[in-house]
Amino acid sequence: METKSLPIMLFDERTLTPSFGYVFDPKWLDPFESIVSILWKLARMNRLSGQAITTQLAKSDIDPYEGLAARRSEVDLCRLHLTLGLPLKLVRDSVLPDALQAVSGPHFRYCRKCLCRGYHSVVHQIGANKCCLVHGDMLEIACLTCGAKAPYRLNVALLDAPYRCGNCGHLYGASPPVSPRNKRPFNKKARIAITRLRWSYFAYF
Repeated sequence: METKSLPIMLFDERTLTPSFGYVFDPKWLDPFESIVSILWKLARMNRLSGQAITTQLAKSDIDPYEGLAARRSEVDLCRLHLTLGLPLKLVRDSVLPDALQAVSGPHFRYCRKCLCRGYHSVVHQIGANKCCLVHGDMLEIACLTCGAKAPYRLNVALLDAPYRCGNCGHLYGASPPVSPRNKRPFNKKARIAITRLRWSYFAYF
């Protein structure tokens, strides 16, 4: 039996708007995904370059290779909300408030098991958190293959290498991430743990 697939999307990279088909499916997301995790799914599922995405993120023109900090004062949240068709609150929650920058890590921090399901949480970037609340594993801050650390900036180097080290190209996780279309939702215990930690930091922002 012939299987049906979603239509191929033709993008105008200057506006990141599809000429045909869906840009993004909210069902691909788990609670409190980081903006990096969201953009990696956008890039992976629509075959978009890091440069095409980065140039659409800032409130003004930027060098996509330098990029911008993943903070609310620099990211154009309203544009992302309209482009991805996601609730503005969800997009806002994916980016750290400026007031928390002092306690956030300067480098990309990740759980290897989370990345195997294509997930990275905004709370992974809070420096006081040493372990993943879902799996209990220590959060990594460097590639286990080459030792390189990726600055937590939305730039071509980070967005061109979904789930991989931009320096050596090896996967951050133990295996390639599952397709967003095929992943199973987090169980109730994991969702509660992530939500509680998020609110412990973001309650007033």
